Amino acid sequence: MRDTLIAINEYTLTMEIIFYTLSFLGGIFSLYFTGYAKAKSNNKALLEDIAKLEDEKQKVIAKYQSRIEEIKKNHTLDIEKRKFQYQDKRTQFSKYFSLLDEFNGKCNSAISEKFLPVITDFMSGYLVPDAEKQHQATLKYNQDVQELFFELNAEHLKMITETNSIRLIATPEVDALLDILEAHVKLATDQATDMLKFMATSEFWLNQHLVAPYQMKLEESGRTVLEFRFKLREQMKAELNEI
Repeated sequence: MRDTLIAINEYTLTMEIIFYTLSFLGGIFSLYFTGYAKAKSNNKALLEDIAKLEDEKQKVIAKYQSRIEEIKKNHTLDIEKRKFQYQDKRTQFSKYFSLLDEFNGKCNSAISEKFLPVITDFMSGYLVPDAEKQHQATLKYNQDVQELFFELNAEHLKMITETNSIRLIATPEVDALLDILEAHVKLATDQATDMLKFMATSEFWLNQHLVAPYQMKLEESGRTVLEFRFKLREQMKAELNEI
């Protein structure tokens, strides 16, 4: 009987040990699976966060790439615009100075070459002691001089037209210099006309020194034209360098 009780106690103890062992192991497995599930959930959340961050990063990259492309495009357009402005201004400025030099050349040619035959014809007729021939010589002289200056005025109008084209792209500084230069060119042209007309009068033939004031005014106007031509050229060069 005693042996039976001992056996029963030993069996009970063994079962308790097994129960507690299983309970302990169950607790360990429960903790493990709970931790595993939690870790898995955390990993999933972490992966989702990483994916979300990656998505945000790609959006930021795309945004700045788009911005960079826009800046590059605007920069390229600005360079092309500046290039066009430079070429356009340079062409207009060069054309203007070419016409101005051509006009000055024709003025000099008119006085030194074309005027010589006119004054020679006039002197041939005016020095004849015949009032009618002198009158006719004077009329012809005035007509020839008018034709000569009609030609120069036509060239002057060409230059004014080119000046108006430049004014479309000119700064206030260039515009002001163009006004001054144009006024002095016109003044010099008018003074040359007045001088040549005076040379057909009897006062001139009686006293040729009377033409000196006309010459002085014309020379002064010529110096002024050259002065403002230089100022205009320097201003235009400065503006081209700023583009």
